[in-house]
Amino acid sequence: MNRTTFFLISTFIFLLGACRNDVKEVQEVSDSPQNYPLNEQIGATITYSDSGQKMLEIHAGLVQDYGNQDPAYVFFGDRIRVQFYNGKTLSSTVLEADTARQLKDDDLWAIGGNVVLTNGKGERMKTERLYWNKKEERLYSDAKVQIRTDGQLITGKGFEADQEFNTYRIFKVQGEITIDDE
Repeated sequence: MNRTTFFLISTFIFLLGACRNDVKEVQEVSDSPQNYPLNEQIGATITYSDSGQKMLEIHAGLVQDYGNQDPAYVFFGDRIRVQFYNGKTLSSTVLEADTARQLKDDDLWAIGGNVVLTNGKGERMKTERLYWNKKEERLYSDAKVQIRTDGQLITGKGFEADQEFNTYRIFKVQGEITIDDE
């Protein structure tokens, strides 16, 4: 046997002896990662309808479905804009924020970062955190809120409203409010 053949056989035996399969290591590599989204959409528009009537439209820069998590949720990022509809017509109520997270089972949304809610009366609410219970059609927050209406600025800590922001309550109110005596 010449030196080259001997070298090749020795190298092969050495490499063969170095290969081993630890069952735990193989399992860890084989398992699909659980912290990645099931799917991802860039620049998404989602329309919700009921009995053929458009109810709301969501525009988001990023949508990630984490249906493989417990609890299952959908993440909306890179700005989100929700437009509400009244029957066949577009409502003037608009909700905008940096991100949102929708719990799939409860249809409960946690909305955060530069949240702005505007209604048809020109009232504008700003906060850093807002919750939306889509099943109950209710918005609420436990954070500081500011509402600008008719040239007045009302601040408070805590807020609740119908989902179209037509009627609302502010808790721990601060600021000057003008009331007509009529």
